[in-house]
Amino acid sequence: MTASRGRPVRTFVALYGLAALGVAIGALITWQTWWSPWSWVGVAFMCFSPMVASRFAGRWLPGAEMRPAMRRYSDRLALNMIGYFIVFIGASEAYRRGWAAGPFGYVLALLPALPILRIFLLYARYFREETDEFQKAVVMTSLIWSGAATLCEATVWGFLETFGKAPHVWMWAAPVAFFAQLGITGPLAGRRYR
Repeated sequence: MTASRGRPVRTFVALYGLAALGVAIGALITWQTWWSPWSWVGVAFMCFSPMVASRFAGRWLPGAEMRPAMRRYSDRLALNMIGYFIVFIGASEAYRRGWAAGPFGYVLALLPALPILRIFLLYARYFREETDEFQKAVVMTSLIWSGAATLCEATVWGFLETFGKAPHVWMWAAPVAFFAQLGITGPLAGRRYR
């Protein structure tokens, strides 16, 4: 590999490595400090490490500049995830303090799901705004691969759990796995069309 190509490859690997490391560190912090103020630091690492790496990739990697529709999607997603983080902290703290009794508990439980569901509306808006059919195909392929992987993982884990061979995992872990895998399937889908 030539020096001119070596630097972008190293930068690419470093950015993805930092994103993966941030998610792993966040998961470890959250797991070790569950329901303490430090667990929110872990959740922040998990939520924002991939976004920060993606932002740096657009600036540091040649050819990684975002198209206008993807830049708008990325900006909307960043705001949505900040909102998710705030709502998730608020709802979790309200639950921890015992404020989730009665019908209000249902509202409180569903509030953190709304920003996650909104991500799919953001994707729909992206597909309406994106004019490049190639870019649409790459993003759609990435979504399909990530969704298929998540369904397969949930199915296998569910049967292992049913037969007492795996610990219980909360269902909200499925979208976390889905979106984490988008960081892998996106570049793979892009390579498929080269």
